Amino acid sequence: MPAATRNTIRRAHKILALVVGLQFLFWTASGLFFTIIPIEKIRGEHLVHASLPGRIDVSTSLAAPEGFANGAQEINLKPSPFGPVYEVRSEAGYAVYDAQSSAPLTPWNEVRATEIANAFWQGEGELRDIRLIDTPPREAGASRPMWRAEFQGADTAILWIDPDRLIKPRVRTTNWRIFDVLWRFHIMDVTGHDRFDSWWLRIAAFLGMVTILFGVALLVDRARSGRLLK
Repeated sequence: MPAATRNTIRRAHKILALVVGLQFLFWTASGLFFTIIPIEKIRGEHLVHASLPGRIDVSTSLAAPEGFANGAQEINLKPSPFGPVYEVRSEAGYAVYDAQSSAPLTPWNEVRATEIANAFWQGEGELRDIRLIDTPPREAGASRPMWRAEFQGADTAILWIDPDRLIKPRVRTTNWRIFDVLWRFHIMDVTGHDRFDSWWLRIAAFLGMVTILFGVALLVDRARSGRLLK
C-alpha cells in the first residue's frame, strides 16, 4: 500500500474512532449490563404473581351477566380479593362487575386498588403508598390515569395498576429504570419509542463499520510488509 494512502487511512481511522468511540463504549457497557442481570429480574417477574391467586368456589351463586352482556365482546369470570368478578370487554373498553350482585366495580377506588396491589405482590416488602396518577410517567405504559402502588422493604418496586381491569400490574424497579436508560443509548432512540431505524443509529453503525474496515486494511498492510508484530 502506498505510504500516502496508508497515512490517509490511518488518520481517517483515528478520527472516526474518536467520533464513534463514545457510542462504542455505550454499546459495550449497556450490552454487558443486559447480559449480567437476567431479564426476568429486570422485569420484576419474581415480585408479583402471574395472575391473582385463588379459586372460584363452584358452590357460589353467581349472577347471570345479562345486565351487561348487551354489546359485550368478551366476558371472563375471574377470582379477585373481593370475590368472583366478571371482566367485560366492549367497544367502550373494559369494566369489571361483581359476579354475585352484578354491581359495577370499576374504576377501582383506593380500597380495592390496595387489595389488588397486595394480592399480586409476592416480594419482601410492604405497601407504603398508593395513589391515582392522572398523568402517569412513561414507565406506567399508559397515558390514562393509573394507580401507583409503592412497596418498600427488602424488595422495592412500583406497581402500576390498571383502574378498569383485573390484570397483572406493570412492575418497575431500579434495575428496570437503569435498563430503560441504557436501552435508549443502546439503540440511540431518546424518544422512548424503541425505534431501531433512527438515522442516528444508522449513521453510527455505518461509521463504526467504516472504522473497522479501515483498521482491517491497516492490519492487512502491516501483515504484508512483515510489521504485524512490530
